[in-house]
Amino acid sequence: MEREPDIDLKVTASLFYLPALGHFAKALFSKHPKLQDEKGDLAYSMELVLYEACANVIRHAYGDKDPGKLRLRIWFHPDRLAIRVIDYGPGFRPERIPQPDLDSPREGGMGLFIIRSAMDWFTYGYSSTEEGNALHMEKGFTEPVEASDAC
Repeated sequence: MEREPDIDLKVTASLFYLPALGHFAKALFSKHPKLQDEKGDLAYSMELVLYEACANVIRHAYGDKDPGKLRLRIWFHPDRLAIRVIDYGPGFRPERIPQPDLDSPREGGMGLFIIRSAMDWFTYGYSSTEEGNALHMEKGFTEPVEASDAC
């Protein structure tokens, strides 16, 4: 049985709340000891992934209907970070989303590419456990090599 998440938030899927979710991600990941590296790249990558996943739900999950709900669940395991973003819209097929043209980038269309690039594993589909569409992503932690452990 899966343990309860360390963080479990439910918010209205509205652009109004997207900046708050971004600030929350920055505050959470920028100080977490397992996400610290010399340049801060890992913490920033996880912040960006969470922001993009939430932005995709807000922009695409509910169409022109009243905004639905977005649920964010985060687990800090000893060896990995797991993030699940849940929506209750009609869903989509990630394999049908084309790869962006990196030679001619345009505004938008990069969210799924960023998620795929930054995470070690992800899956998306209807979850009977969550009773909605779940984007589940995981990133493994690597312990920094101590100077005395290096060759």
